[in-house]
Amino acid sequence: MSAYANDTIPVFAGPSLWGWRAQPPFVRHPPAAAGDLLRLLGGEPCSVVLIDGLFDARRSVWHKEILLLLARGFRVVGAASMGALRAAELAPFGMIGSGSIFEAFASGRISGDDEVAVVHAPAEFGAAPLSLAQVDVRAVLVRSVRNGLIDAASARLLRGASAQIHYRDRTWIGVLAAGEQMGLRLDHFAAWLATHDFSQKANDARTALDLALELAVEPPMARPEPPITDFIRIAARRVAVDLDRP
Repeated sequence: MSAYANDTIPVFAGPSLWGWRAQPPFVRHPPAAAGDLLRLLGGEPCSVVLIDGLFDARRSVWHKEILLLLARGFRVVGAASMGALRAAELAPFGMIGSGSIFEAFASGRISGDDEVAVVHAPAEFGAAPLSLAQVDVRAVLVRSVRNGLIDAASARLLRGASAQIHYRDRTWIGVLAAGEQMGLRLDHFAAWLATHDFSQKANDARTALDLALELAVEPPMARPEPPITDFIRIAARRVAVDLDRP
């Protein structure tokens, strides 16, 4: 096994870290799809941060490629979006979750990819989010209730209306319109929202970066290697990685 490298932290991120410019030791990669994490096996083990991932245009990042990284000396931190989902599923096997979205998935308070799914611009245009994640709707509504801008019953109705909007079409304009159709009085909330919008995904993503930077000083503990199937070998060959390389 190669020596652990503490001077490089690959970060797979898109809309959750829109506008973030990676500075060493971070190296930014586009949202991960199936096979993208396998490519890292061609280099030295290091800490990796999985934030955003694809699931529509390409297959989602596989659980087994994360397990292979963990077994071969990598540390994998997940948060905010696809990273939070995979971390909740693989925490028993050594993946590290960070942030309240991860905690909500891990505890079962929320479930389903649609909670974190958004449409976003291509990577060459900064991967800017073009729709609104349901987890961010939840977070903003909690803050608005605490600040007295909306009552809890109205917030629950608005959260339910938001959940009925397809993730590709969900925006605050559409959510507010749905609430008004239900007869909710949202003038004060809408005015507050114009200057107090908040992204839990962005907050969790930045927290994960801080955690990865803190942990990267020391190599992670060894993890057992998962079975190497023919399927994963074919996938590795497609990204030019030899799984039998020591």
